[in-house]
Amino acid sequence: MSQILSPYFGPVKYIIAKISASLFGHDCALCAGRSATSLVCPACIEALPHIARACPRCAIPLGTRGPYCGECLAPDRHAFDDALAVFEYGFPIDRLVQRFKYAGDLALGSWLAARLAESAALRPRPDLIVAAPLSARGLRRRGFNQALVIARRVAGALRLRCDFDALRKVRETAPQQRLERRQRIRNLQDAFECRIRFAGEHVAIVDDVITTGATMDALARALRECGAGRVSAWAVARTPDPAIR
Repeated sequence: MSQILSPYFGPVKYIIAKISASLFGHDCALCAGRSATSLVCPACIEALPHIARACPRCAIPLGTRGPYCGECLAPDRHAFDDALAVFEYGFPIDRLVQRFKYAGDLALGSWLAARLAESAALRPRPDLIVAAPLSARGLRRRGFNQALVIARRVAGALRLRCDFDALRKVRETAPQQRLERRQRIRNLQDAFECRIRFAGEHVAIVDDVITTGATMDALARALRECGAGRVSAWAVARTPDPAIR
């Protein structure tokens, strides 16, 4: 099943929104003030919780700590090599991500993806971009894969190749939200498979939010089993609370 959009989330609504915005401008998605052609006005963009300093391995905000977070001092902490996130996952970014993810606001998803593309443009260019997959049941329930929407926009902005079906979720898992890191790892064991072979290429996995990194770890392991060399984890936002790790 395609991981992109179901018929319920057809492109008509998105196209109408784009045309309307070009003619009349937007209301800011956060403060409802006029925002010209951007979904978020300049003042609200400035106030968003951008990550100024982050652990280069897992992207958790560091503040004055560094150069790595305490968890990533262990060499085998993660199966991926490096991570990137634009924002801390807290108010109001959490509201924007949830509106995109659960209300199907594809225009907002495109805006979030553009922010990730801007940051990723400063990183080493991967050979391929892939998206964190949903299970068939999850895709039917949501109607689209939010990670793939972001991945396609990022790949287009950076002129990189994106494989829509490189990763598949082959086993249903319990919801991750209330699980601790060790429980998440067990929950995701053998849940993903990679459908293509690599010869040491650099692959970037794209998702909306990195929480503990357990999902990115499971996906990175699947990619490495099929020959990927360097694996990067890219997301719009990163949960900053170390207690959930």
